[in-house]
Amino acid sequence: MENGFESQAETKPAPVEEVEMEPSWNAWQSLPERWQQNHGSLLMVFATLVFLTGIGILTYRRNQFRPPAFPDASSIVPPNDDQTATLDLASGEASFQGGEESTDRIMIRVIGAIPSDSLVWLAIYNAEASFNDPENALVAAQVPVQPNGVAACTIPIDQLPKRFAIAAFHDTNNDGALTRNQFGIPAERYGFSNDARGKFGPPAFEEAVIDRPENSEEPIEIQIY
Repeated sequence: MENGFESQAETKPAPVEEVEMEPSWNAWQSLPERWQQNHGSLLMVFATLVFLTGIGILTYRRNQFRPPAFPDASSIVPPNDDQTATLDLASGEASFQGGEESTDRIMIRVIGAIPSDSLVWLAIYNAEASFNDPENALVAAQVPVQPNGVAACTIPIDQLPKRFAIAAFHDTNNDGALTRNQFGIPAERYGFSNDARGKFGPPAFEEAVIDRPENSEEPIEIQIY
């Protein structure tokens, strides 16, 4: 004790323990940066799954798609000689051979063709069993395309069946067949009566079937896409 006072030992403050922050943590990072840093790998996984799913769908469509069938040159004349269809390319008129000639004709108009010198092929089917089977088509014809993109022909209305379906396609390259891409999907425009469209191939007969009109005032129109 000196001068009546007790000496007090000097006290030093306890050292502050330094906490090392993780290198990836930055309090000043923006939320988008943090999200990108933590979820970038998840995005890669998700993108990979989407890509593989797309490849799987395309492969499935290629294997499952049953392309529409249309008559080729060898099947223009149907089996029944009493109802053979002929086509006058100059007038675009189709008629039946044999039997009494009908004066009441109905027009069939195929809409959506590309104006050119190529032809529109169409076939008429009268039964589900023969639908999409060119060899058993009731009527098969090739119709020229007009400058407005319409191919038209007339057929005796009283010789049409009560219920029938029509298939048509635009043969833009004049090869006599429906051109398809590498996945087997038609690359040329085609369509069916009743505007029927199939998901993985041509529609069923009942989807494309129409009733024979009572008169020829209104044409039968087929839209091709």
